Amino acid sequence: MAKPEVLLAGATGYIGGTILSTLLNTENGLLEHCNLSLLVRGQHKARVFDAKGLKTVLFDDLENTQEIERIASNYDLIINTTPGGSVNSAAAFIRGLGNGKALTGHDVSYIHTSGTSNLADQPITGAYHEPRTFTDTSPDLHPYLQHRNSLTPYAQRTADLTVIATGLAAAVKTYIIMPPTIYGLGTGLFNRLTIQAPTIMRSALRKGQVLQLGADDGDVECVHVQDLAELYLLLAGRVVHGDDMDAMPSGARGIYFTGTDRYTWKEFADGIAEAMVKVGGIKTKEVKKVGLEEAAAEWTGGHKLLCELNFGSNFRTRPDTSRKLGWQPRRTKEDFRNHFLETAKLVMETQT
Repeated sequence: MAKPEVLLAGATGYIGGTILSTLLNTENGLLEHCNLSLLVRGQHKARVFDAKGLKTVLFDDLENTQEIERIASNYDLIINTTPGGSVNSAAAFIRGLGNGKALTGHDVSYIHTSGTSNLADQPITGAYHEPRTFTDTSPDLHPYLQHRNSLTPYAQRTADLTVIATGLAAAVKTYIIMPPTIYGLGTGLFNRLTIQAPTIMRSALRKGQVLQLGADDGDVECVHVQDLAELYLLLAGRVVHGDDMDAMPSGARGIYFTGTDRYTWKEFADGIAEAMVKVGGIKTKEVKKVGLEEAAAEWTGGHKLLCELNFGSNFRTRPDTSRKLGWQPRRTKEDFRNHFLETAKLVMETQT
C-alpha cells in the first residue's frame, strides 16, 4: 500500500517550523510512514529546505485559490499552520482534498490552525461577557462559534466555521487546533518568534516603556510552542497510521484546545518589562496602562477588535479531548516565566 501524501503549509513560520523540526529531530516514526512535502513561497526559502533533502512545493499566494485547490488535490493529509484568518485558502485546501478523494477513493484529512481569541470576551468595550470555562468535549462549541460570529464577525472564527462547513460538504475530515497565547522560541529555520510578547516588546522599544491594555487580573491561558507541536504530530500520526480514528472527533466536534497554564495581563506586562530592562531595550520596569485606541494603534494597526481579543480579554478552556488522545505537555508555569528573557534577547537581535 502506498504511503500517505502529507503537505505541511507554513513550514517557514513559527508554528509550522517548530512542527517540522520536531518531526525531523524526534523518533516518532511518522516520516517513515508518509511522504512529506512542504508548501513554500519563494525560491530562496525552498532552496534551504531542498538542501536538507526535503521536498518542497512552490506557490504564489494563499489567495490564489485555484492554485491552492490544485495543489491540495494531490494529498491525503494537509497540516495548515498559515494565519488562521485566511478563509479562502482554508476552503481551497479542503475542496482540493475532496477533489483528490473523489478520484482516488482515499480518506483525506485537514488539520487547521486557529486560536482561543474566538472564545474570548470583550471586557474593555463591554461588548461581550463570557464567564464559563469551555471544554473541547462540549457538543455546543460549534453552535457557540456560530452565535458569536453572528453578533461580531471575526476572520479567524469565520475561517473555522468555513473549515467545518466545507469539510462536511466535501467529505473531508477536519480537525481545528485552537491554542491560546503561544510562548517560547520556535525551533524552525526561519521565524522563531511568536506574536503577542514580541509585539509588545517592539512597541516598548519605540515608546521607551511597556504598555498594558488588559486588566491586572485578566485571566488568560498559554501553551509552549513545542508542546503545541507535539499535539499536531499526535493528530497527524493517528491520521497517517489510521489509529482508532473513531476516537478522534472531526468536523463540528473536531475542535482541540491546548491551554496548559494560566497568567494575568499584569504578569505578562511585568514579565516583559523586566526582560526588556535586562537586555537594555528600555530603562524602566514601570508599566503604562493604556486605552484600546492607543493599544490598537501600537499593536494591531488600529484594529480594535483584534487588539481587545488578543491583548485584553479573558478566556478559559480545558483540553480534555487533546489529553484523552494522549497529549502530554511537559512545560510548566516556570517555563512561561523564563520565556520573556529569551524572547527579549531574540527581539533585540532581530532589530539590528
